[in-house]
Amino acid sequence: MAKIGEKELRRQIKTGDFSNAYLIYGEESYLKEYYVDRLKKKNVDLAFEAFNFHSFNGKNSVLSDILKDAEMLPMMGERNFILVCDYPFDKGAGDTELLKEFLSDIPETTMLVFWYDALAFDPKNNSKMKAVESLFLKFGSVAVLERRSEQELIKLLVDGCKKRNAVISPENAKYLISVSGSDIKTLMNEAEKLSAYVNGGEITKKLINELAVKCLQARIFDLSKAILKGNYESAFAVLDTLFALKEDPVSILSAVSGGYVDMYRVKCAKIAGERFDDVGNYYNYKGREFLMKNAFSNSSQLSVGQLRRSLDVLMQADNSLKSTSVDKRLVLEETLVKLLLISKEVAYDKG
Repeated sequence: MAKIGEKELRRQIKTGDFSNAYLIYGEESYLKEYYVDRLKKKNVDLAFEAFNFHSFNGKNSVLSDILKDAEMLPMMGERNFILVCDYPFDKGAGDTELLKEFLSDIPETTMLVFWYDALAFDPKNNSKMKAVESLFLKFGSVAVLERRSEQELIKLLVDGCKKRNAVISPENAKYLISVSGSDIKTLMNEAEKLSAYVNGGEITKKLINELAVKCLQARIFDLSKAILKGNYESAFAVLDTLFALKEDPVSILSAVSGGYVDMYRVKCAKIAGERFDDVGNYYNYKGREFLMKNAFSNSSQLSVGQLRRSLDVLMQADNSLKSTSVDKRLVLEETLVKLLLISKEVAYDKG
């Protein structure tokens, strides 16, 4: 069978046209968890869940033990449902062959679901994972659940708030995404909180600014704006907030670096006569389109030369954070000063 996406998986669950084995992975955690739960609810009778539902943490499990449970017949129900999360196939030398032997003759009354949440599943760069995916493609289904586009997220928020007796305009839904990020679970939590607060009213931009939780990317955008304006006080205030929130210094630097990479891509595209959304399509910014828009706005403040020097500074900081035992906060503060000084240079080659 071919790989399937959310639409086809939703159809299978609705019609009951199931495979006996599923491999589920992708970038969107909320969707993976949601559809795994839907598969379980559709195939496991709650009255006999103790007999017919078997859940395994892949890190602490042995494949042979998992497959022994998968061989069992269901009791007082139609299916024996086996759910395995984050199984690392590189820990057992014969695991792939063992899985192949089982899947080639899987009992009709068994549904075996392997899904990957915390552990990345990358068949393009891992030969064992590629072999595992091939087995599920041959004997079952492989569902890849990727990020939704910005427009899909906007619709999700508008509909979600409507179900909670609140109103949010598409424009404000888009703004909420730029503030809280594109993770669906986070967005739905924010939508539920804001909807409860307005109690039948409208969710405004002002309210989003006051109540919505800012994601790391949004705070880094605030940091970048302060740097580009040469505002030392605001830049260090944002950094103080990030440390107060106990954000990992490496994650902070990674997010800052990502913002500068975005700006560099947009700047080069603009010089080449391309649009910023062309860059987003080429580098797969699906569901994170707001990052390209932020980069387009910020990149006008710096020249290509300034961006290159800034990226050099960020690379040096990355090496320092990962290779020495220096004070990580001091490294970030020194990096911030260097970026601020670069931003204050006169840029003669702005595009």
